Amino acid sequence: MKVAILTDTSACLTVDKIKELNIHQIELSIEFEGSRYPEKTGMTPYLRDKMLDKRTDTPVLEPISTAYLEEYFESLEKEGYDEFLYISLANGISSLPKVVSSYAKTSDRKITVFDSYSSGAIQGQMVELAGKMLLSGKTVNQVVDQLINLRNNNRTYMLISDIYQLMKTGYVSNGVNSMSNLFLRPLTMMKFNENGKLAMVNTHYREKRAYSEVLELIISQYHSMNDQMRITLMGDENNSQFDELYELLQENFPTAKIEKDELPISLAIYTGKKSIGISFGLDWKTVLNE
Repeated sequence: MKVAILTDTSACLTVDKIKELNIHQIELSIEFEGSRYPEKTGMTPYLRDKMLDKRTDTPVLEPISTAYLEEYFESLEKEGYDEFLYISLANGISSLPKVVSSYAKTSDRKITVFDSYSSGAIQGQMVELAGKMLLSGKTVNQVVDQLINLRNNNRTYMLISDIYQLMKTGYVSNGVNSMSNLFLRPLTMMKFNENGKLAMVNTHYREKRAYSEVLELIISQYHSMNDQMRITLMGDENNSQFDELYELLQENFPTAKIEKDELPISLAIYTGKKSIGISFGLDWKTVLNE
């Protein structure tokens, strides 16, 4: 069978990597001020900043219809694909994983949906792992087993310096409107939990205390993984907090593989302009070699 690997534009992947592994991306779109903007091909730095401005309308992810999915899978079939593995962003950020799962149940096509329970770096690493495994002759079931392994051994936390974007979108994992959380202190920590929802973890008056908590969380895994750990910092490199945290990671985890990446706009519309994502855990290349 010829297997197509699908993901969405929330995954952190370079153009070269997409070409190398023949990845097919469903482009997410953002509705903003009466217009629709594709996350990759329709985004500019100016538009990104405007979407995250407190004074503008609330940007929202545009739903994807079953009609779009039918057309999308039909086009892949014409390319000779007869099995499909979709590695999605967290269901707590978008309804897309559930939409594709529902579509798969009613379709005659062989479609497997794997929720990354994350967004950005870890999702992208899962896609790379799947691509490499399929190229080496592994089956979809074998790939999914290792994706579960990678998901179970990785975490993504968010540091949010301004909760206004959360208030603007009304997002809280337990269903309570963020307007009830006006007491939150300046630096808020959230995480993608075991169900793929963004959940509150802690709040801090001081940046250094928040950084210390991040380091403590990573240390709990670092000692057992050591050089098998990968850490990815997602955010804006023009943010002084981003640079400071990156230096702390390098200083405290010298044997880990530490990378930087941009925070996907599909996540930033919830967490805000200056938010920082920290993904850490077992390096996907270690899983590949198991």
